[in-house]
Amino acid sequence: MSFSGNENYNKYYGFPSFAYMDMYRNKDLMQLGGCRCKKSYFRVLNGYGDKPIDVQVNEILMAENLSIGGLTRYVQFSPGTYRVKIYESEGDKELVFETTLDIDRNLAYTAVIAKDDENKEDISILVVPEEKENAIKGRMSSLRLTNIAMNAPDMDVVTADGTVLFSGINYANASGNIAVPSGRYTLYLRDSRNKNNLLKISNVDLAPRMHYTMFIAEKNDELQLMIPENGVNYLDIC
Repeated sequence: MSFSGNENYNKYYGFPSFAYMDMYRNKDLMQLGGCRCKKSYFRVLNGYGDKPIDVQVNEILMAENLSIGGLTRYVQFSPGTYRVKIYESEGDKELVFETTLDIDRNLAYTAVIAKDDENKEDISILVVPEEKENAIKGRMSSLRLTNIAMNAPDMDVVTADGTVLFSGINYANASGNIAVPSGRYTLYLRDSRNKNNLLKISNVDLAPRMHYTMFIAEKNDELQLMIPENGVNYLDIC
């Protein structure tokens, strides 16, 4: 996976891009910061297939009958290694995927269940840690993008006035955070190659000093854009 920000947009508005916090580097970052918090939060987004799934983390049933595009609430976990099992919700509830995930301390994660980028018949879990950028002030919002639409082309996210927020984000990739003026937007998902608009999303409301992750997904072969509020806006994270 690769992660990239949008330098042109940041230069246009004069705001620096926020550093992406890789889940495997957070331990060192937290030690440097001296944070002693010993909890994290974890939620699950289903971006895989058209059948609902059940998701179990150790003995905790995180999701039951979670449909495509479905998002669970956050659950608090202590730092450590956890066994994740994914079952088909229907019929005999067959186990379809099993793996382990490491959860560090003082973080909020969204685990995106998606098709593997090398074999779309297989499953992968894209872990997207959230970063709380305290430098964001006034009527500004923090925004990032994750693409889990396997059959879609590389895409740009463009505002109604033609400003490109994100460019060339392909499958299983996530952007860095950018700062945008708070307010209501009309956004377009645009094919990066021919610049054709693929989806229009109206009345996207970005509140001041709030953090959002946009997820491009597919449901019944149609694109959708989900913009859930990040847990760092309200969870007890130091």
